[in-house]
Amino acid sequence: MVILSIVPVLPLAVLAAFLIVAIIRATKSSTDISEFVKTLLPAGNCLCQSSTIFDCRLSRIDEHQGANGLHAESSISTEGNWQFQYERDAHNLGLNTEQCNIAFPGLFEEIHRAVDVRSERRSNVSAADLAAVVVGRGTTRALIVNGKLRVVGAKHPDEIQRKKGLAILYAISRAISSMDGRAIPNIEFVFSIDDMVENPNQPIWTLARRSQDHNLWLMPDFGFWSWDIQDLGTLDDVTEQIMRNEDAVGWGGKIQKLIWRGQLQMLPRLRRALVDVSKGKPWGDVAALIPQNYMSAADQCKYMFVAHAEGRSYSGSLKYRQLCHSVIIIHKMQWIQHHHYLLVANGPQQNFVEVERDFSDLAAKMGYLISHPEETKRIADNSIRTFRERYFAPAAEACYWRALIRGWAASSFQPEVFVSSPEGDLRPRGMPFETFALLESQKQIEFKWDKVS
Repeated sequence: MVILSIVPVLPLAVLAAFLIVAIIRATKSSTDISEFVKTLLPAGNCLCQSSTIFDCRLSRIDEHQGANGLHAESSISTEGNWQFQYERDAHNLGLNTEQCNIAFPGLFEEIHRAVDVRSERRSNVSAADLAAVVVGRGTTRALIVNGKLRVVGAKHPDEIQRKKGLAILYAISRAISSMDGRAIPNIEFVFSIDDMVENPNQPIWTLARRSQDHNLWLMPDFGFWSWDIQDLGTLDDVTEQIMRNEDAVGWGGKIQKLIWRGQLQMLPRLRRALVDVSKGKPWGDVAALIPQNYMSAADQCKYMFVAHAEGRSYSGSLKYRQLCHSVIIIHKMQWIQHHHYLLVANGPQQNFVEVERDFSDLAAKMGYLISHPEETKRIADNSIRTFRERYFAPAAEACYWRALIRGWAASSFQPEVFVSSPEGDLRPRGMPFETFALLESQKQIEFKWDKVS
């Protein structure tokens, strides 16, 4: 009887799933769909009512502000000695630990949090913990030994994911090679470049996490190294193009509208809410992304207001939007990236505008911003000084990687550095990254180090 009552339900469940997928695909670029269809769209991986609140409790940013504000070139110093200057230091990848802490207060909050989790549990990450992590979709297992990066295993579903993983390895290698190798502790770790790790309860380095994912360690997005899609490339290239464009027109030449382009099938209910609220508004240039309305990251910076919406989990486009001398408008977020603690939603250092997750207050906030131009410019100025002119500098990324390595080393085990070969001699574990980078793409997509080879 139980079997008879369950079997008829299964085809209906499968049919419903196919129906929802079909609706998402069929309406991915359409802004005109019925209210009933909207109720069928998935809301995402978290409840829309929840969001993350950031609290820089260990090194509150405002405690480091000088009379000229957080980001003035002479606002931070130690005993009258070294001071961070953007023009001079932005590309200095070899800042020491003290200089990193002086230059980038608040950047390392996520590392402090992860270290605290292990400290409070009185339980470091063990070799067994890491061995339990399967090198599967979008993951790489690696070592750092004597300041050198070595790859033990990697597995990616496709070429896109392979490139993301390779970009992360290049970024780590750059950060550690910029310092004396003796100052870099030996570690073993696993990182994932998938939007969401399969098991967030495992100690994995990842791109984003939810507030409840206490065991995950956050690393910088692969795009801080480079990304090979249209009109992007290195973050430096994007930044320079944006600055050239903005220098040519100035703040007064900005288009006084809200810009957003994105794929509606990614978190469709949330993104459609943004489209719906903005539809027909004189301040809105918000639309589903199609080839005919494509705009590069630099082109979007021509607008005074730039909207951001999360995707499958986090959205990697936020960092490009934060390069704009514009007001960034973001709904209450559920996914945390390594730099999100630097977001300030109100007060004199406000550097973005936060709206409700359903965008219900977007129209009111746009009206306020348009009618208060001085406040609008102050928020845009703060955003540039926070992100483009400091925390998105290559020097900041290198500092973060090294702080992550040190934090992980303090919270994990000493890795096994050598193994015995069949001939009985000791060989270092893993393939040198410099060699791994030369492998054919297919060998990188699914790689397992063989101590015999």
